[in-house]
Amino acid sequence: MLLAEARITCGCLPASCRRVRERAGFTLLEVILVMGLIVIVMSIAVPSVSNFYKGEKLMAATDGMRGAAAEARVHAIDRGCNYRLAVVPGRGNFRYAPESPEYWSGGSGEGLPSREGAVPADIGLRVVVGSQELSLDADSSAATSIPVGEVSPDLWSTVVIFRPDGSADKTVEIIFSSPHCLSLSVTLRGLTGTTSVRRLSS
Repeated sequence: MLLAEARITCGCLPASCRRVRERAGFTLLEVILVMGLIVIVMSIAVPSVSNFYKGEKLMAATDGMRGAAAEARVHAIDRGCNYRLAVVPGRGNFRYAPESPEYWSGGSGEGLPSREGAVPADIGLRVVVGSQELSLDADSSAATSIPVGEVSPDLWSTVVIFRPDGSADKTVEIIFSSPHCLSLSVTLRGLTGTTSVRRLSS
C-alpha cells in the first residue's frame, strides 16, 4: 500500500495509467501549420483550375464557329444555293442562312435550314480578311453577345459566302482570345471551304 502511494506521489504510474492521462488533440501551432499548408496549396491550384476553365470556354467558342461554318457549307452543297456566314461587329453573335434576302431582312425564311448562335461570355473575337480586320469588339476584349434571336437584321456583317460547289468566296481567319490563354485561330479556306484550327503563340 505504501509502495503504491509512493508511486502516485512521484509520478511513477504504470504505462497503461499514463496513457489515459495523455491529452488527445492538436496544439495551436499544429492547426496554424496545417491551415498555412492548405492556403499555399489552394493559391497554386485555383489559378490553374480557372485557366483550365477559360481554355475550355475558348475551345467551345472555336468549336461553335467551326461547326457553324461546316454546317453552312454542307447546306450550300445539299441545297444547291449560296449560304452566308455572318457576325455582329462588336458582339459575339454569329449566324448562317441562305443568301436570299428573305432570310436576312427580318423574315425567318421558309424551308431552308439556318442557325444563329453566340460565343460564350469573356471570349474576344476578331475576323481577319487578308490585311483587313473586322473586330467584334473595339478594344479586343471580351465581346458581349446580344441574346440569340434578338439581333436586328441590319447588324449582321458577312464573313464569308459558301457556294454550291463547296468553296467559299474568300479566305478568312477568325481569332478567339481569352485572358491568360493562348488565342485560337480558325482559318476558313476559300478554295475548299474547309476549316483548320491552330493555337497562336502570342
